[in-house]
Amino acid sequence: MQAENRFQQQWNNYISISAESGVRTRKLTQWLISWGVSIQGLVYALVVMIGAPLVIEGEMTTGAIVAASLLSSRMIAPMTTLCGVLARWQQVKAAKEGLDSIMQLLVENSRDESKVHCAVLYGHYQFRGAAFRYHSEESAIALKIAQLEIHPGERVALLGRNGAGKSTLLQAMVGGMELVEGELRLDNLSLAHIDMADVRRNVALMTQHARLFFGTLPDNLTLGAPRANDAEIFAALDVCGAAVFVKKLALGLDHPVMEGGIGLSGGQRQSILLARMLLRDPNIVLLDEPTAFLDEHTEREFIQRLAGWLSGRTLVVATHRVAVLELVERVIVLQEGQLVMDAPKAQALSTVRDRNRPQEGKNEKPSA
Repeated sequence: MQAENRFQQQWNNYISISAESGVRTRKLTQWLISWGVSIQGLVYALVVMIGAPLVIEGEMTTGAIVAASLLSSRMIAPMTTLCGVLARWQQVKAAKEGLDSIMQLLVENSRDESKVHCAVLYGHYQFRGAAFRYHSEESAIALKIAQLEIHPGERVALLGRNGAGKSTLLQAMVGGMELVEGELRLDNLSLAHIDMADVRRNVALMTQHARLFFGTLPDNLTLGAPRANDAEIFAALDVCGAAVFVKKLALGLDHPVMEGGIGLSGGQRQSILLARMLLRDPNIVLLDEPTAFLDEHTEREFIQRLAGWLSGRTLVVATHRVAVLELVERVIVLQEGQLVMDAPKAQALSTVRDRNRPQEGKNEKPSA
C-alpha cells in the first residue's frame, strides 16, 4: 500500500503535540516555582535592606531584624508551595476532564436498567416492524424487517448482493445494532431486555472480520472456552479441517500465532476461527461467509462434518457459496436492507433461477 510515510507522519505529529504539551506544562510548573522562590528571596532582601539602617541608627535591635527576616520567609513559603499546587492542579484538571469523557460513554448495562437472565437461549427469533441503525444518532436506517420468524433448530441462509444487509442482520441478532422502531424478540423476550452475558454465552457470531491474537493456538482457540482440553480442541479442529495442518507444525498446539494471524494462510486462519467458535458449544450459530477462504475440498469436508455438529442448534449463515446451502432448509433473500424473499430452499432457488433466465436470454448473442 506504500502507506508507511502517511502513518509515520501521523505518528510524528501525535508525538510532537504530546511532547510540546509536556514541555509547556513543565515550563509553567518551573516558572511558578521559580517565581515563588524569587519572591521569597526578594522579601528577605527587602527586610534586610530596610532593617539594617534601622539597626545602625539604633531604632531596631539585631534580634528584631533576624526575627523579621525569619518570619517573612515563613510567611512567603506557603506561596511557593501554592505555586506548585496550582501547577499540579492544572494536570489534575486535564486528567479529570479525560476521565469524565470516558465515564460519559455508553455502557452495555446501565445501573438503572434491570436485565432478564436466561439460563438457556434456543434461538426463537421474531422480528416485527423492526428497523435498525448503527449506534449513532446521525446514521440512517440500515435494515428494515417487516416480519420474520426463525424457530429453534432451523437452518437458514441469508442471500443477497454485497451491501444487501446480510451482515447487518446477523449483527442485529446479537444486539449489535440499535433498534429504532418495531420489535426484536429472542425466545419470547425482547432482545434489549436480555442480559448480554447470556446472549454471548448461547449465541456465537463469526464475522468476516474475526481476528486471531498474539499467543499460541490454544490461547486463541480457548478464548470462549477456557476449560477446553486438548482432546476437545482437536475435535473442533478436525470438524473445521485444521487438525491435519496443526499436527504437521513443529510445535503442534504450541505453535505461536502472530497478531492478526500473520504467517498463516487465509484458509488456515478461517479454520482456526471456526474451531474457536465450535469450542464455545453455542445453541445459536451465526456465520458470515464461513468458507470464503477455504478451498473446495476443505469446504466440502467442513460442510459434511458441520452438518452433524449442528444437530439441535439454530443456524443462520450469510453466504455467496452454493456449497454452503447444503446446510440449510430455508432461504432468506435481502435487497437494499429489506427482506424480499423468505421461502424453503428448493422454492427460493427455483424462483431465483426463473428470475435470472430472462436476463441470461437477453445477454445471449444471436447465432449467425
